[in-house]
Amino acid sequence: MRNYSLIGNIGAMLHRCKQLETSMRQAGMPAFLACLPLGVLALQYCFMLRQKTSRIVRIAGRIERWQGTVDQLSAHEKGRSEFIDLDRKMRIDIEAAATSMRGLRELCMEICAMFTAIGYQSPMLESALQRFFNAVENACEASARLVEKVDAHDRRALSIRQQQHALEQAAQASSIAHGARR
Repeated sequence: MRNYSLIGNIGAMLHRCKQLETSMRQAGMPAFLACLPLGVLALQYCFMLRQKTSRIVRIAGRIERWQGTVDQLSAHEKGRSEFIDLDRKMRIDIEAAATSMRGLRELCMEICAMFTAIGYQSPMLESALQRFFNAVENACEASARLVEKVDAHDRRALSIRQQQHALEQAAQASSIAHGARR
């Protein structure tokens, strides 16, 4: 998921801010004032990262609750054999969400690298980015665990169904054989 127009727009904005800083310094403005536009842009990006982090944490929470639901279904007799993801759509959706989060992580890495490339260093930005990375990693790990639980449940459910089918066929064959003896 590369969004070149977004990267290009942010890169252009960063370069304009850096040029403004350079112009302001050349005009005799103190360095702490001249770097203010870049600082404000970095602060805005930190707030955006915090919002994205909280959304991803909520997504990870939902995924973990789904794991509990799969566990509960697996524990009930009917749920063990009724809930089967034969078309793999649930897996595909879970994996697509994880792929999207990883793509967003890559995009955020590129944006932070652009700040670094123009010489802007911010512990606050680095901290926000690290929290975001941790949230994405936790959500992706939760997604992988959910897929594993769904796969394990499906294997058990299919095995139960096959056993039930075999017992039904055996009972039917026995009934036919018993009827033929009469």
